[in-house]
Amino acid sequence: MKHWLYIFLLIFTFPIFIFSQTKLKLNSERVIPGETLHYSAYWEFFNIGSASTVIDHKIYRIGSNICYKIEVQGQTNGLAKLFYVRDKWTAYIDTVSITTHRSHRSIREGKYELDEIAYFDHLKKKATVKVFDKKTKKYELKKVYDTPENIRDVVAGFMVVRLIDLSRYSIGDTIPINGFYEDEGYKINVIYKGIENLNLKSSIIRCHKLKPVLPKNKVFDGQNSIDIWLSADKSQSIIRIKAKMFVGNIVVELKE
Repeated sequence: MKHWLYIFLLIFTFPIFIFSQTKLKLNSERVIPGETLHYSAYWEFFNIGSASTVIDHKIYRIGSNICYKIEVQGQTNGLAKLFYVRDKWTAYIDTVSITTHRSHRSIREGKYELDEIAYFDHLKKKATVKVFDKKTKKYELKKVYDTPENIRDVVAGFMVVRLIDLSRYSIGDTIPINGFYEDEGYKINVIYKGIENLNLKSSIIRCHKLKPVLPKNKVFDGQNSIDIWLSADKSQSIIRIKAKMFVGNIVVELKE
């Protein structure tokens, strides 16, 4: 059940998923400093967790780059605490290109712990990843990766989905997202499914619907197992994500 948080981040099947896409036109005006969104996660009929996205109200400088600071965090609750998850991603994202200059991961899943920092050099097309060593109490070099242009970490990739102008697309159109995981690249196609009215507990929200076509994996039940709804308004916020998994259906939904 811990995979619901990865679903929320649109990482699909990988613990690190880096987005690169040069052809998409992004509307950075949808990034609103101070915005906080809260989500609930359900496995079948059980509430198993909560998540939030926070765009810091301040603007930061990373080197010579002006950046937004965006945090995404999630945790299990209720009965799902038996599968303890408390994860947090932080990224410093360029205010113009929406590319990542530095990112942090703090992962707590059962007995597994990971604290990681990634530094992105866009001129040299390199990503330097360091992991915290409990013995030395320092961040030690893990690996330097070659990257494509316009590299984005998972948080920036999550934001990119919101910044694409979906009103430009017609039913059946394909939005290609190039992925990069360690030293391998691949492509995920996202199919635009049109406008739907989504019923929440106390309201009806007009939404864009997307369906990513997933590569073969051991988590999700088929290539077409995920549906994503984003509000068809200026904010284009993610309202609901539904995933069909081998262990049952998981839904992540914006709290009203």
